[in-house]
Amino acid sequence: MKDNEQNTEQTILEAAEAEFMEKGYANAKMLSIARRAGVAHSMLHYYYRSKENLFQTILMKKMQLMIPAYNELFGQENLSLEDVLRHLRDARDRFLWSQNPQMPYFMLTEILSSKKNRGMLIATLEQAVSDRLGRVKQMLQAEIEKGNIRPISFEDFMMLLITIDASSLSAISICRDVHGLDTALLTRLQESYREHNMQLILDALRP
Repeated sequence: MKDNEQNTEQTILEAAEAEFMEKGYANAKMLSIARRAGVAHSMLHYYYRSKENLFQTILMKKMQLMIPAYNELFGQENLSLEDVLRHLRDARDRFLWSQNPQMPYFMLTEILSSKKNRGMLIATLEQAVSDRLGRVKQMLQAEIEKGNIRPISFEDFMMLLITIDASSLSAISICRDVHGLDTALLTRLQESYREHNMQLILDALRP
């Protein structure tokens, strides 16, 4: 791909991400994205064909940022399910949410808004890191068979991880915007909720 094409594509992705974060998937418009990017409406369809393809491309690129951390994690031996969950959440926070503070609120809204959006988020996540999630799925099933955690589908398990963290981080983001909380206080709140949420997750998985 030529440099000018790469630049155009990157500009479109940045404009689309801003549009999705501000308005949500349902209310985002391709025409508005084109205007943000400073390109013709037809150019968006040339590169991505549809809003859904554009949305999934953005999610995929975000998810792929975490792959090196996942590779490092699964290179370790004898990790418990709790250890894996902690490492996965740390990687997500470092490579996904810390780079876009609006992401938790956006994901929570999309998850709650429709079954189709929930399915799209899960499908994109599985496509990006399918082999790594396969390892988590195996560990989850093994823990269920041992009786260490209650029976739960992998999809519900992933929703549990996403929604508990997204809801608290969304609240922190809102407090930051409304009350102008300083960075040090926000960091302490995030650390506190991270441990609190882990306990909620573990409690929710108990038999």
